[in-house]
Amino acid sequence: MTVFVSDAAVPLKANVSANIVPAQSAANSNHTLELDEVRALMLDTLQDVMEGPANNASQYQVRTGGSLLRARLALASCRSFECSREYAIAAAAACELIHNASLVHDDLLDGDVLRRGQPTVWKRHGEGVALCAGDLLLCSAFAVAAGLENAKHARSLTHYLAAMASRVIVGQSIETAPREPCALPRLRAYLDASRSKTVPLIQLPLMVGAVATSAEPMVRNTIKLFAEAVGLAYQIIDDLDDLTYMSEPERCVGSEAAPFHPFHAWHHHAGRQADCLALRVHKATRHALASLLRARRQLESLEQHLSRSITPTLAPLLMTLENRARAHRYTCRLNREWAS
Repeated sequence: MTVFVSDAAVPLKANVSANIVPAQSAANSNHTLELDEVRALMLDTLQDVMEGPANNASQYQVRTGGSLLRARLALASCRSFECSREYAIAAAAACELIHNASLVHDDLLDGDVLRRGQPTVWKRHGEGVALCAGDLLLCSAFAVAAGLENAKHARSLTHYLAAMASRVIVGQSIETAPREPCALPRLRAYLDASRSKTVPLIQLPLMVGAVATSAEPMVRNTIKLFAEAVGLAYQIIDDLDDLTYMSEPERCVGSEAAPFHPFHAWHHHAGRQADCLALRVHKATRHALASLLRARRQLESLEQHLSRSITPTLAPLLMTLENRARAHRYTCRLNREWAS
């Protein structure tokens, strides 16, 4: 499904996850069987909970599929740090459960009616059940981590899951907190909110291997910097995917007609000409591409400390995000040339 931006098709936000699936390579083709185990563990964990509307809604969310990007990242991290298969499957399942919990709550807060081509949980099961389903998915992630036979791994994974989930929750609260009408947060607040809401769900799966093997602080910091760069770029590009009628001038934030929330990239990449679409898109895509360049540099540094390369999984992700950013810039330029 697409929305149209001045006669140019751009992917609808509900289908964005389908655009960032890392391409399979010879180095990670064995993830297919592991991903099947991840899906099974997620559903088994939910089925162990008492029956009820929240459980049914949670299983519905998991069965809608998705790219399983977080699971792929977690599996790649565990492979690179030479973790056990049991730990890798559990870590990947826990990351996906937290991600799905965030999606259920995001859809509820944003009023989105489609996710992965299916009705969102709140649209299908009601707002109250969706709130409970998101909570249940979050609890299930901790249940998976606690079920690991290795007590040290169970504790360390649970601790890190809690830390990253807490950041996501706080980041979401920053975006949804009441604000003065027509008031925009400063750029620093926008960047902090993006890092809090988006980065943890990228940092978490990439860090699970390092957490299990007690990797050196320098290695952990490199992963953190990589995730921050990718997360910021992803948020900017994701915001650009929201654009509908790009020829419209910016409207007052906080009014009923305001097209985007105050922490949207559309607002924070305005130039001196506040209503200049081309300038905003150019600045936003430049910001995203610069972040992805930083991510590539961090990846090169990280590779020097890994037993097995993680680039076959991460390089396609970076390339896809770069292509999406350039596509927005190209579409905007075509629209401007067509209008002139």
